[in-house]
Amino acid sequence: MARPKKEKEHKLSKVLVVRLTESELRQLEQFSIMCRQHVSVMVRKRLFSGNYPKALPPKITVQLYAELNRIGVNLNQLTRQVNSGKLAVGLLQVLNALFAQQQTIIKHLLDDRG
Repeated sequence: MARPKKEKEHKLSKVLVVRLTESELRQLEQFSIMCRQHVSVMVRKRLFSGNYPKALPPKITVQLYAELNRIGVNLNQLTRQVNSGKLAVGLLQVLNALFAQQQTIIKHLLDDRG
């Protein structure tokens, strides 16, 4: 069974050509990916409603979350060993940097702004 035909006033039959710089186009395409909408849909929403569509958070899989959790557990174990004097103190700076990077990754994955 075919999809019902749209009424004439709802058909998107007119084309508008817009010139953009390379960076503007990249920005628009990146935002399109974040919103999970086609560029033309985003432009129409912005033009007629005055707002951009809300960016959707990236999909995080159970496997990705579990892997990040395992990395965090390993970092905590190594940090505990450095603090107890079993490993070199210089390693503590590396572990702190890795821990901060892991927190940044988790924040970006779970943040509504993506």
